[in-house]
Amino acid sequence: MMMAKKIKKLILAAICLSLYAACFSGTAHSSEAIYELNNQLLQKFPNVEAIREQFGDEAKWQARTAPSLHDDNLELRIDSMEYPGIEISTVGFTLDGEVYFFLVLVNVEKAGYVKFLDLDVGSARADVIRAFGEPQQVEGNELTYFDDSEYMVVKFIIENNNVAGMRLINYLD
Repeated sequence: MMMAKKIKKLILAAICLSLYAACFSGTAHSSEAIYELNNQLLQKFPNVEAIREQFGDEAKWQARTAPSLHDDNLELRIDSMEYPGIEISTVGFTLDGEVYFFLVLVNVEKAGYVKFLDLDVGSARADVIRAFGEPQQVEGNELTYFDDSEYMVVKFIIENNNVAGMRLINYLD
């Protein structure tokens, strides 16, 4: 009898801990998923040439340079490429001989181009929740996730309980 009470208390404590973790781990879960996604995309697209190699030269492609907001001596290269069903924008620069490259926008509206983790256009809403957790923001049919710094954002557009569009936005400071 005494052992049964101890087991019940342990089970109750485990349930309470699980509920606590579920309530307060959403941001951490989504941040991890966002960082994993960003790394996955950077491995697939480490530079503009890799993007053009994957999708071809037929894009509406715009390249320009601009000075950095923080360092007048630093010149940024900004590339925007639009293909049917996908848009990618990048920022790159060289500092002290080191090349830096960032994906600032990956907007996917067609299946088969780019997966966000294992998610694609057409994936179920439930699969998004499984991969990223509960959204931190829901506006209409848009599920939004933020990393800890809120500089990286992932949005899923949902129609009929399926993903109709996916967007990674990286706000560079």
